[in-house]
Amino acid sequence: MRRWLGLIFSCFVSVLFGKPLTVEVLAPSAIVMNAETGAILYTKNHHERRHPASITKIATALYVLEKKGDFLDGIKTTATREALMIVPTEVRQAPDTRHPPYRLEYGGTSMGLLVGEEHTLRTLLYGLMLPSGNDAANVLAEHMSGSVNRFMQELNGYLKGHGMRESHFVSPHGLHHPDHWTTAYDMAVLTQKALQHPTFREIVKAARYPCPKSSKQPARDLLQHNRLVKPGAHFYSKAIGVKIGSTLKSGRTLVAAATHEGRELIAVLLGCSEGRRNFTDAVKLFEAAFAEKLVTRVLFAKGSDRFSHAVSGAKASVNAVLKEDLVLQYFPAEEPTFRAEIEWLPCKLPIRAQESVGFLRLVTEEGVILKQLPLVAAESVSPKWWLYPILFFKTHKTIFMALFLGAQVTLLLFYFLKKNQKIRQR
Repeated sequence: MRRWLGLIFSCFVSVLFGKPLTVEVLAPSAIVMNAETGAILYTKNHHERRHPASITKIATALYVLEKKGDFLDGIKTTATREALMIVPTEVRQAPDTRHPPYRLEYGGTSMGLLVGEEHTLRTLLYGLMLPSGNDAANVLAEHMSGSVNRFMQELNGYLKGHGMRESHFVSPHGLHHPDHWTTAYDMAVLTQKALQHPTFREIVKAARYPCPKSSKQPARDLLQHNRLVKPGAHFYSKAIGVKIGSTLKSGRTLVAAATHEGRELIAVLLGCSEGRRNFTDAVKLFEAAFAEKLVTRVLFAKGSDRFSHAVSGAKASVNAVLKEDLVLQYFPAEEPTFRAEIEWLPCKLPIRAQESVGFLRLVTEEGVILKQLPLVAAESVSPKWWLYPILFFKTHKTIFMALFLGAQVTLLLFYFLKKNQKIRQR
């Protein structure tokens, strides 16, 4: 059996608190997350329920890629009248409306699809994410699940199954509806997963996409709406996407991602009331994070830090040491919360110096191992005197068994020889 022991040292605090970024943003709800580790660098009402607007399309794109990622070019979809039906905003948003939540509105963003027009899934995904096509969202949803309503049921189940429990979507595009909501935290978690798809990363960073000719329309360019990744006043060279959104009731919403010197971050800002402030605030958050200096901290030193473990039958406890320093590196805003644990390995006596006896590891609250190093015995450990006969027998068990079996065979042969001799004498 393996035995786990927690470690508590006066010189070491197992629960550490990072130093969050000190940046003021206008958005009432915001978060900055490390895209690789999930570490949170900055929060502002990040669990507050908000209307997301078109950043909803990140979820739609991710679900399509999860289900059809290998068939984006081999399948063509047809835009139906149901998917493209448009009604006035006041009709769609009326409390007693008979129109479903996914119905389109006049004046909403679109990739300009016509009824009966055919495109590949790849083209529709670009139309969804660059010009923020509400029409593309409905066509994709209808193609994926047979109906938009069915798609929404599947999408909500998918989100909850992947830890996004603070969201509920009623449309694939995000036009306003009272039952359509999320949080900054959920959108960061969603984007962290979406960025694991190379195709998603390729789409959300593109400044334009050449939409091919269809049976209904000539070829044309689909242009990016996210000002962080296209030439202009708000272009940010470290940005790699992701999506903007806006309705009168949601305000300006933004999910942005940026990378610098191997560190990739996600920023979410919801409910901003001023035009382009989301873009400038996102850049402020990124720059504050990227300006941090990497901290190197020696938590346990080789040779000097010792860890004792009692072994049954041993003359003394095992004193274990590290063969190298256990060092943790982190940025100040990402200082992790963790505990130190030892896993002792089953040991056979005698134990020799420098023999591996266990592992020292740093583990987060979620059970993720941050760092792990082997522990070795500092000195040899001998068994107590009464264990020597037992150990000698265990060590030479094969020889003893061979001798025992040989003796049994000899006795049987002797017995049969004696028996045969008596029979002959008769």
